[in-house]
Amino acid sequence: MAVMWPRKLPEWVVQDPRRAAERAVYERLDLVLGDEWSVYYSRPWWGLNKTGGEIDGEADFIVGHADRGVLFLEVKGGLVGHDPLTSKWTSRDRLGVRHNIKDPMQQAVKSKHELLKKFQAARGWPSQRVRLRHGVILPDSDPEGNERVGGYEQELFCFSTGLRDRLRTWVVQRLASHDADARDREVGPGSAGIATIDSTIAAPARLKVPLYRQLEGDVAQQDTLLTGAQLQAVVFIDAFPRVVVEGGAGTGKTIVACELAVRYAESTRSVLLCCLSEALVASLMRRIGEHPNVAVMTVSELRSTVGRGAPKHFDAVIVDEGQDVDWPDWDLVERCLSPGGLLRVLFDSNQAVYRARADLETRLQAKGVPLHLNLRNTRRIASVTEPLYQGPLIHCSGAEGQLPLLLETEASATPERVLATVSELVKGLSFAQADLAVLVADDQAASDIRSRLVAAKLSATDAIARTPGAVMVDTISRFKGLESLVVIVAADRLTANNLELSYVAVSRARALLVVIGPVAGTRLGTAMLTGGCEQMGG
Repeated sequence: MAVMWPRKLPEWVVQDPRRAAERAVYERLDLVLGDEWSVYYSRPWWGLNKTGGEIDGEADFIVGHADRGVLFLEVKGGLVGHDPLTSKWTSRDRLGVRHNIKDPMQQAVKSKHELLKKFQAARGWPSQRVRLRHGVILPDSDPEGNERVGGYEQELFCFSTGLRDRLRTWVVQRLASHDADARDREVGPGSAGIATIDSTIAAPARLKVPLYRQLEGDVAQQDTLLTGAQLQAVVFIDAFPRVVVEGGAGTGKTIVACELAVRYAESTRSVLLCCLSEALVASLMRRIGEHPNVAVMTVSELRSTVGRGAPKHFDAVIVDEGQDVDWPDWDLVERCLSPGGLLRVLFDSNQAVYRARADLETRLQAKGVPLHLNLRNTRRIASVTEPLYQGPLIHCSGAEGQLPLLLETEASATPERVLATVSELVKGLSFAQADLAVLVADDQAASDIRSRLVAAKLSATDAIARTPGAVMVDTISRFKGLESLVVIVAADRLTANNLELSYVAVSRARALLVVIGPVAGTRLGTAMLTGGCEQMGG
């Protein structure tokens, strides 16, 4: 196995379909080259042209051997072609779409020359002439004959079949010596030269995958599952006129509700989408956008509207977070539904402390539909929610993710610890502020945290306004039905011993969960330890 840089492809590269060709080359190089070879993937370079203008680029792969030399490779996926009349290169993807691309050979040559300048300027590079070569790998293309490719000899290319059957042989041949005169003899970089390459291009910031990019890869994996699962749920739900959809946090209930609303509206049905939470209504409106056939409102707004006169009848009524709706308000919902209309209620039995799903199904004469897949949380976050969950069995099949973090601290020190954590994520680890949500026990604590963030030159917003580019700070109760890439829970002991609030708080996190506060021995603290977490003292 070759010495690969990076040792393992980051999750965001693995999940990106545009990098499929590069992934294939990475895997083959790792497989066919021995440990005397070093392979560097995706190495950026920057320089100046003759007039002082900035230029930059990237070498897809650099393959180094102490004795044989250094090979610079460009990779182009899809069916690659060259038009000699226009001198343009193209690539046709698996969908048949043709894209204009740069001359791959010239890209490899440019990377070779620019990176050689950096190697020569670094300590340890040999004073002799080092053997440097370039080439192009086309993982999805094979030649039809022996003609040149874009004016270049075929020996400079490794095609699809060659990648599969003779990649090592091709690499060795590209680094073969062509010395005609001993005075012009080329040498390998030697171990010192390989060390120089390591120090020059194996330590840029780009090679260290930021935590936020890893989390984005985890979320992308979840979203891939979500698309198929929600479609299956929608198809099943539409088989019945009246449905109660039951699922725990993260099973995609809100996304299903929005999908149903848009589908019905586009089929010219009038739709009412409602819930109890004002913050969730604001989120639903942002998700759906302006649509003339959809009315989105809180149950309180619906009550006021009906109280002012005869209710408007809708062809479909969708209620999200139905477990929060008071029992008498179901009569109000029924009054807004046209005869024979569609009723869809999304319901989290773990939060329904005063009724079971069967009671609501009987009350509404509706068919029960369970959702069993957790499509929001990583498996490590789901392992924390499980001890707090009492509903039907839920399976989490997404990415493993990062360990949740427990920062045990005194109540008086919690706000300052929250500020330090947010600052480290934003300023130290380059997280976007909008990717962070801080959940607290009450409005006073939320106001205090927002003030501290603003004083530290960070932006802060609440769950209703959700100002773009700002850290969301609000109460756990108001954040029901919502989610964030990163959730920081500032918990007091009362909150940490409340089963429902603890469950809601931790289940809002998609990829990274941080719990801060005096939670030792509480339900939340026990769940964090049971699920597995990284602990830090206050």
